[in-house]
Amino acid sequence: MLRVEPQNRPLLKQGMKGDWVVFLQDQLNGCGYGPINLDGDFGSQTLAEVNRFQKNIGLKVDGIVGRITWTNLDKQKKIIGWIPEWPSSLTLKGIAGADSLQRVQAFMIPEAQKLMGALPRFWGRYFQGNLNPGEYFRATENQPLRNAGIRVLPISRQTNRVDETQQVGEQLGSLHARDVLNTFGESYLASIQVDGLYFFLDVEPIDPLSTGFYIGWSTAVIKSSTRVRFLPAVYLNAADSITTRNLSAAMKAGAQCHGLWVANYGNNQALISPWNKDKARVATPVPCKVLMRQYAGDIKNGLYDFNQMNPFLDNQELVLKRLILPPA
Repeated sequence: MLRVEPQNRPLLKQGMKGDWVVFLQDQLNGCGYGPINLDGDFGSQTLAEVNRFQKNIGLKVDGIVGRITWTNLDKQKKIIGWIPEWPSSLTLKGIAGADSLQRVQAFMIPEAQKLMGALPRFWGRYFQGNLNPGEYFRATENQPLRNAGIRVLPISRQTNRVDETQQVGEQLGSLHARDVLNTFGESYLASIQVDGLYFFLDVEPIDPLSTGFYIGWSTAVIKSSTRVRFLPAVYLNAADSITTRNLSAAMKAGAQCHGLWVANYGNNQALISPWNKDKARVATPVPCKVLMRQYAGDIKNGLYDFNQMNPFLDNQELVLKRLILPPA
C-alpha cells in the first residue's frame, strides 16, 4: 500500500518544497480549488488556496497543513476523474501498455508481450471519424483485444491542427468523440463506464497545442454525450514547453484535463523497467498529473510504441477501467 495516513504525513507551510507539496496542490485541485500548477513549491497561490479551504470548512485559517487539514482534504468530495498520486521512494513498475498506427491483429499481442516482458493491458488507437491510416477498425480489432482482455486507449488524432483556434478544437473534438461513441456504441460505453472514460488528445512537438484549441476540444468532448462521461486528457512530448504552458492557461480558464500521457523514450529499450519519475516529468508544471509514460517508440520496424502506467497512482486498476474493453 502506498497510502500514507494523515497523521503520518509531514506538516507543510509556505516556503516548503517537494513531492508532498505536489500532493497537497493536487489534493486542492481535486477538491475544486485552484487550479494550481503541480510545481512542488508552497508559494503564494498554494497558501491562498489552503487558507480558502480552511475557511470554507470551518478550520483555523493559518495556512499550515497538519493532521486536521490533511484529514479534511481526504474527506472532501473530489471532482469526477480525480485520483491521488502518492509520494514514495519505492522502486515500482506500472501496468504495461502498447500503441500502434497499425490495426491490432492477434499475433501482435504475444509479440508485444515478449518484447516488453509483460502483457500489455491497454492499447492506444486513433479515432478521427474517417478511414485514414491508423484509424481504429472495430470489425477486425475488437475481437483480438477483447479475447486478451486488453482495453482500448482512445486517441483523438489531429496532430497538425492543435495549434489552431477554439472553433477548430470544438469541431474536431465533437467529430472524434462521436467516432468513439459510434465505434463502440453509446449504450455499451454507458454500461461499462465506472466514473468516466479517458479520451487523449494527440499533441506532437512539431505543432504545439494552443490554449484556444484545447478549450474548444475538451469542451466539445465533454458535451458530446449525455450518457457517456468523457474525461479529456493529453498525450505530449516531455520537452514540449509550449504545450504545457498553454494547457495550464486553458485549465486556469476552466478547461478540464484529467491527466497526461508523456512521451520520453530515454534509451528506447522495449523491455519494461521501473518507473522513472524524471523521465515522466513535463517541461513546465501543469495542474494535472502524469498517468502514463510512453517509454519506447517505433519498436520492431515501427510497429509498436510501448507504455507504462504511473505505479504511484492510488489505483491503477481504476485508471484501467477508465479505458474501453471492446464489446464481444
